[in-house]
Amino acid sequence: MWRLANPWYLLLLILPLGLLIYYFWSHKRGRNSVLFSGGHYFSNLPSSWRSVVAPHLHWLRYPGLILLVLAMARPQSGNDMREIQTFGVDIMLVLDVSSTMSIDDMRKDRRPATRLDTAKEVMQQFIDGREADRIGLIAFGTQSLTRCPLTVDYSLVSLALSEVNMNLFPEEMRMTAIGNALATGVSRLWKSDAKSKIIILLTDGANTAGNIAPISAAEIAASEGVRIYTIGFGSPERTDVDEASLKQIAEKTGGRFFRPRTSEDLQRVYEVIDELEKSEVVVKNYQLWKEWFQWFLWSGCCLLLIEVAFSQIFCRKVP
Repeated sequence: MWRLANPWYLLLLILPLGLLIYYFWSHKRGRNSVLFSGGHYFSNLPSSWRSVVAPHLHWLRYPGLILLVLAMARPQSGNDMREIQTFGVDIMLVLDVSSTMSIDDMRKDRRPATRLDTAKEVMQQFIDGREADRIGLIAFGTQSLTRCPLTVDYSLVSLALSEVNMNLFPEEMRMTAIGNALATGVSRLWKSDAKSKIIILLTDGANTAGNIAPISAAEIAASEGVRIYTIGFGSPERTDVDEASLKQIAEKTGGRFFRPRTSEDLQRVYEVIDELEKSEVVVKNYQLWKEWFQWFLWSGCCLLLIEVAFSQIFCRKVP
C-alpha cells in the first residue's frame, strides 16, 4: 500500500514543466548570434566529447527537479496492522460418565441415543463456537479424570472429548462423585488469571460417591471466583437428578441451573451459556509506514549535481 504524506507538494511539478516549456520556446525562437562570413573554416575542426555532451546537460535538470518534488511529497509504503487483545473466559467442562449416562432415552435422527453421546455432540458444538477462550475437560464417575487441561487448542479438546466413553472407568467405579469433580475443576482454574472462570457441570444423577460434599466444593469455587453452571440432564421418568442440590451449587457461585430433558433442550442450554459468557475482544487497527523520500531526494540531488559539475567544470563555455 502506497501513499504520499504531503501530496500538495506535487503542485511544484509545474516548475520543471515550466522550465521545459521555456526551453522549447526559446529554442524555437532562436538564440542571439553574430554573423561571420568565414564560418565554413570551423566546420572541419575536430569535435570533443565535451562539445557533444554540453548541449544535452539540461535534460538532467527536469527529472532531477521532479525527483526533488516527489521527495518533498514523502512517498510511503505500509500495511494495515491489527492488534487483538482478548479478555477471554476459562471454561472447564465437567462431564458425568456414570453408568446411567449409557441409558438411551434421547433421540438422534429419529433413533435412540445415549445421554453420553448426546451430551458429547452438544458439547462439541459449544467448543466449536468459542474463539478466544481456554477450555478444559474433566470426565468423572467415582473418580475424576482431567482429560484435557485448559488450552486454546480446540482440536485437542475435541479429541479428548471424542475419546470419552463408558469404558473410561471400570464398572464398579461408575458412580457419581459430583463434589470431587467440582473440586477438581476448581483446582484446574485455581491459578487462572482470566477475567471470568466458569465450570459447566453436566450430570444425570445425584451425588453418590466421593469424599467432598457438592456444597463444600461450591463454597471453594465461590471463594476462588469460579462460577458454576449446573445441568441436570435426562428424561424425568428415568433420571434421579438432585435438582435442589444443583440449584444450590449454582446459586452459591453466581451461576445458573438448567434442567434439559431432550437433546434440543440441552443444545439451547449451551447456547444460553455461550451468550452469558461471551469473551471481550478489543481490536486496535493501525498502519505502519516506511519512508521512501530519501531515495528520491538523493537521486534528484545527484542528477542536479551532475549537471552543475559538467556545465561549470568539464563542459564550461568560454565567453
